Amino acid sequence: MQHVLRDNYTIAKIRGEKGLLLDRQQLYSLAEFRSQGEILGVLSDGTYGRELSELKEGSSPVEVERAIRLGFARAVKTLFASAQGSVRVFLQEFTHRFDAYDLAALIVFKAQGKTWEEFIATRQPLAILKESELHRLYSLDDIRAIVRIMGDRTLEARVRDFAMGDISGERAAFVRDIITGWGEERFYNYVNEKLPGSDRASCLPIVGATIDLMNLAIVLRSKLIGTSKVEDHLIRGSWKLDRKTMGQVTAAQDVGQALELISSHSYYGRILGSGRQKYEETKSLSFSVVEYSQDSPTHWE
Repeated sequence: MQHVLRDNYTIAKIRGEKGLLLDRQQLYSLAEFRSQGEILGVLSDGTYGRELSELKEGSSPVEVERAIRLGFARAVKTLFASAQGSVRVFLQEFTHRFDAYDLAALIVFKAQGKTWEEFIATRQPLAILKESELHRLYSLDDIRAIVRIMGDRTLEARVRDFAMGDISGERAAFVRDIITGWGEERFYNYVNEKLPGSDRASCLPIVGATIDLMNLAIVLRSKLIGTSKVEDHLIRGSWKLDRKTMGQVTAAQDVGQALELISSHSYYGRILGSGRQKYEETKSLSFSVVEYSQDSPTHWE
């Protein structure tokens, strides 16, 4: 009887906490608001209220984003504390992704000559690695040594051509995409190979699209920096971007032609249909992240 009561309490607590997180439709609704103030007004009434209430008037977008991340992290940690069995394993795999984001930021900050204090202020609130472990890594000057400790042989192979001294500008963004892509790849493999039926079907559109678009970002950046063997850096997996399409995009002469090819894709064309035009206008790839965040359910909230 005690076991049944405990399980019922756990299920009720998880459902209650999930109800405080934003669903897909709520995210779409937030995208319609015209100002940051309107968005924060809605978010302040929910899970994110505690962290947002601590912001000072005139806080920067970076500070606001940090507060929202902290609120989301607190909700996920509450779920994790109550979860058991397969749900707990799922949350472990989900949060494990954030170590890759910390690793990417650590290497980029280190390469740019930023201080430890500047880096640690940006770390992911859901990352698992202890601050002392990160501090030890930050004292190293060799990217391969850092990756050897925190990553695996797959990631070592993907960054072997880079050194701290040549990571700047688009090359820094390229290295960041490779490392965060490796983290997302591990989660994708877990979802694709370990989750059963309906759970897998629910998660694949999110993690699959993430994998596809991260690979696309790696290919596009490779053209900006003149990398010849981009295949050595790609994520080993795909969802809607089949091998033929990726081969065509990889073989494109430049970023513009690659975006023109992807604009006719049956799935991603609706997201990146105007990609070439926006790239020509801005000479930046940042627009692709904006488009994707508006049109695809990448946010796990």
